[in-house]
Amino acid sequence: MPSALREPLRAATVASAIVTIVGTMLPFMRAFRPGTGWYDITGFEQTGDGGFVLELAIVAGVLVWIDGAWNSRIVALVAGPTVIGAASVLILRDFYQTGLVYLDGLKGSGGYGGFEPGFWIAVAGAVALTVTGGLETWRVRRRLSFRPGATMTSMVGIAGGVGGAILGFVVGSTIAPLLVHGTVGQSSTVAVIAAIALAFLGAWFGAVAASSAARGLGRR
Repeated sequence: MPSALREPLRAATVASAIVTIVGTMLPFMRAFRPGTGWYDITGFEQTGDGGFVLELAIVAGVLVWIDGAWNSRIVALVAGPTVIGAASVLILRDFYQTGLVYLDGLKGSGGYGGFEPGFWIAVAGAVALTVTGGLETWRVRRRLSFRPGATMTSMVGIAGGVGGAILGFVVGSTIAPLLVHGTVGQSSTVAVIAAIALAFLGAWFGAVAASSAARGLGRR
């Protein structure tokens, strides 16, 4: 079992990031307009707030998943998930306010709508990420330092993990739907599962490969 899943608080933080990711990939709003009918509004439309939160949640998940970042003495790495969670909450709050204005504008044409579970799932995940990340930061506060103390190998490993997670997520969300011959809902579900699984697999492989490469170059 990966070390990230053996520690309760760490596993809860990973789960919070995953919940946030899942929420951002689901519709945020659903509205009705006379002459158009019902339609979904995702977080990737208009200002793209859902896309920003998705990217932040992936980074947070990788920081928690990679041992070098989770066990680091650098404040920015350990407190990263907390800061990302708080930033995500603020971004989602902006989407909520913008959404209210949009729904209010529909009333003039006889339209109406509301926020979908996807939005609230993303909010719940972001809040949980802020809380769990904050608890971990407080727990290890005595070992943290603002001075750069990470080795080149650990920093390269973290960078490799982030890159691997992004690549895995893109591959999973792009290829998986092409392999499933079903409804749009089924394809979306498969895409979410594959994207999350490949993101964390990519984070692990990227971190290990990058760290090994850095150690190999250091011996020359």
